[in-house]
Amino acid sequence: MDVLKQLRLAKTLPACALFLSLAAGMTAPQVEARTLNYATPAPPTERPSNDVLRWWAEEVERRTDGSIEIKIHWLQSLIKFKDAARGIQSGIADIGPMSPEYTMAQNPLLAMSQTELGSGDNYVASEAWRRATDDFEPIEQEAARNGLKPIGFYSSGVRVNMSTTRPYLTPDDFKGDKVRLTPRAVSAAAANDWDLTSVNITFTDLYSGMERGTIDGAQSYLYLMAPYKHNEVAKYVVETGIGQSLVPVMMNARVWGSLSAKEKQVIQELEPVFNEKMAKAGLEEAEIAKNLLKTHPKYTVDYHVLTDEQRQLWEQHFAPAIDEYVADIAKRDPAASELHQRFLSQLQAVEQEVREQGYPWDRN
Repeated sequence: MDVLKQLRLAKTLPACALFLSLAAGMTAPQVEARTLNYATPAPPTERPSNDVLRWWAEEVERRTDGSIEIKIHWLQSLIKFKDAARGIQSGIADIGPMSPEYTMAQNPLLAMSQTELGSGDNYVASEAWRRATDDFEPIEQEAARNGLKPIGFYSSGVRVNMSTTRPYLTPDDFKGDKVRLTPRAVSAAAANDWDLTSVNITFTDLYSGMERGTIDGAQSYLYLMAPYKHNEVAKYVVETGIGQSLVPVMMNARVWGSLSAKEKQVIQELEPVFNEKMAKAGLEEAEIAKNLLKTHPKYTVDYHVLTDEQRQLWEQHFAPAIDEYVADIAKRDPAASELHQRFLSQLQAVEQEVREQGYPWDRN
């Protein structure tokens, strides 16, 4: 009997232990995904750059095994684009793109990415900035001081001169027009005595301004013309091929610090992939916009592309204004001068590389 009891007990104890283990596993709390809020000024339309953003959000979740979920807040619904840096710093949003134009006092080095010189090609501009800032500690230190962590970037791409009177192929074509200019173009206009009246209106007022004659033209971006229906009021569009505005994607530094080592590694590994995909998407959107402007059933525009000689003339006029701009930024951070030279050098190098070898996604 003692032997039988011992045998039964030997069989029963492991079974009880297994049952208790399974029960404990079923009642243990499941790890929930951490939601990070991504604020963007873009509308939730089906377009290449939005496809890349959605892909990135899904890829972060997949590669972190669901520990991070990215919730995208479209069309400035979480924070206004001009307030993006402050909104991310304060934690209203965890991640989002920002414009260095709105935060020059806090991010003088980042403002060096906004230029009127060099190629406006999305890939050339973003790749040149990557190379210029690679191992450039002052730019990382600046972001850290402002409670931000860079996790990606992309270029606004092709700049255009749009107008209702005549195409602005050279500065001589302004002929007294009322034009909305970029800040550096305002300085260039003064330095070179351009025959125009600079008009300070918001981007959202460009349509009504051209429609009513408040302005005769404006500097803008190719990909923005169709969504804002500027082709309905502009008769001429000139693709300049120069200048660009970089849009860095920032994460709140405290949020970054709270991520696990694996989560940080995932986001860092995705950064170069995201950057290249966004550059490719930007170029695709530029082609879509260009074709639409040329073939719109009702609102086509007279579309021009600057020749090399015309482009060089614009750059010559812009050079003094850019030198003044860099000198002013360098008063806040002396590293600005070095960064500017690095960026210009890389813009030339990458543009030449693309001419000779094509884009990386087209190479064998």
